[in-house]
Amino acid sequence: MIDFIVKLYKVDPSLFIGMIGLFLIVITIILYLIFYIYMNINLKGISKIVFNDEKKYRRPLEPFNFIALIFLPTTFWREIINIKYNKSFKKLYGKEFYYKLNESQLRRLLFEYKGYFVFQYMIFIITTFAFIFMIFSYVVGNYFK
Repeated sequence: MIDFIVKLYKVDPSLFIGMIGLFLIVITIILYLIFYIYMNINLKGISKIVFNDEKKYRRPLEPFNFIALIFLPTTFWREIINIKYNKSFKKLYGKEFYYKLNESQLRRLLFEYKGYFVFQYMIFIITTFAFIFMIFSYVVGNYFK
């Protein structure tokens, strides 16, 4: 197996780099499935903290509800800006479209459900690297042969 990988790298480096990008996309899909299971297991607790209502969402999560809830950790930075610098998200971006969290809700969410944030950021970082590898592969394959 290692010989095949080394041979592929020597024969066509751009294909090898592209395959690394595709492998990272597969890892991202697997992480999304694990994240979906994690969300379903911890749905009541997360709903209680964010919405003050354990029954807002039911298990199993519908795909669109899952998508809406998984973007909450990326709004963590919005809440930091709001809490730390007293900057309004609406003033900065012209709309208020994420859930409003106060500092205690955010802290509780961070301490009780760390995986909620860890999964989201791992998926974000791995996907970013996957696209960087695939774009780099395309550029190397088409412009530097």
